[in-house]
Amino acid sequence: MQIQGMLQLAERIEESRYVAGIFGETSMHDLCVMQTPEGAFWQGPYLRISPRFDGTIEFRYIDTQVIARQWNRIVNEGDAFARLIAFFDQLHWFARSYGPSP
Repeated sequence: MQIQGMLQLAERIEESRYVAGIFGETSMHDLCVMQTPEGAFWQGPYLRISPRFDGTIEFRYIDTQVIARQWNRIVNEGDAFARLIAFFDQLHWFARSYGPSP
């Protein structure tokens, strides 16, 4: 089973500035990410990150039960962290960083 890409993504998140501003839970092989503390999962929108076991990872934003309306992207494992940052930027989960901090 190919899950190395998910491990690398989790390690990159853990080493990033984003680790203090998101909350996660796991569901089998998936990583579910929200902006609110644990216990609030399944009550509001969240990002589900899933390995596809073919060298790709799927990102699906669950903000409705209508699957056709859910935002989703599939990327190569090596592009997963960049896709996560783009997601954060799209939904304004974090203020953008424009260079080194003073």
